[in-house]
Amino acid sequence: MKPTAFDIIHAIELVHAGDVIDPVKHPDGCWACVVYDANGQDIACGEGLSAGDAMGLAWIHAFYPDGLIDGLIPENDVVPYVVPDSWRFELRWAEDARSLAVAKPRDQQGKLQ
Repeated sequence: MKPTAFDIIHAIELVHAGDVIDPVKHPDGCWACVVYDANGQDIACGEGLSAGDAMGLAWIHAFYPDGLIDGLIPENDVVPYVVPDSWRFELRWAEDARSLAVAKPRDQQGKLQ
């Protein structure tokens, strides 16, 4: 499973509107997604109220890590709308979204280590 172009566009709209959920402040359940690149490295994550939102936000996070934090994504197609088949998305339902707020180590470019 991977996000559609609609999922990605909708996730970008969520970021621009400031409607990305904050797991620390969101005790209700949500979808959590981890995205793996073609080499199998987990590089980004995203949370949303739908599976499509979580995958779309994880995809944004892979290309523009600060986008989910500062709510700004450049308008110059930094985030592609087509996901290669070699990338993998793992989805799970998190009963308590606050458990997702545990920080994972990141490298200098903000990629998950």
